[in-house]
Formats: sequence, structure tokens, C-alpha cells
Amino acid sequence: MLRITVENGSLTTRLKLEGKLAHEWVPEVEKAWAGLVVADWKRKLVVDLFDVSFVDDAGWKLLAEIHHSGARLVGSGPLISALIEEIESKENAESGPRLAPEEEERGR
Repeated sequence: MLRITVENGSLTTRLKLEGKLAHEWVPEVEKAWAGLVVADWKRKLVVDLFDVSFVDDAGWKLLAEIHHSGARLVGSGPLISALIEEIESKENAESGPRLAPEEEERGR
């Protein structure tokens, strides 16, 4: 079971997940995320994973896609902290080394 809650702040929208992000719940989170992107693209999205107890492969892929779109993943505990770190490091590795702003200017 998974509870999905949306909390709108002045600068951010928080997508709060509680329970297991697995199986039939992954498409439900994807629908909620898609609705948020369409409804309010001006606010930064924060995905709150503090109360998530399990994430399967499909859930991991969805979180990676959400993170890649610019959302911030937050959570704690060994499982979730490792998951967030893995998603962030994988994305950093795929994007390659970044140049300092002055080096980017010289390259133009």
C-alpha cells in the first residue's frame, strides 16, 4: 500500500509518499507526478521519501526519471539514503564532468 499526498507551498510542491513504492503503485505515482508537472510547472518539486519502506525496480526507475526532470529527492534511513545517492551519482556519471563557468566561456 502507498499513500500519495501533494502539499503546495509558495515556492515548492511536495509529493509525499508513504509505504511501498512497488508494483501497481508505481503507475499511480507516475500519474500524480504527471499531473503536477502539467498543473504547476513554476514551483520546484520535492519528492518526500521519509516514510517509504520499500522501492522495487520500477519504482527506482520512476524516481530516477523524476529526479532527472529536476525534482529533488529527500529521505532518510539506510535504504532510502542509498537509493537517493545511487540515483544522484548515476545521473552525475551520465552527464559527465562539468566545466567551471569560466571554462565554459572559453569553450564557446
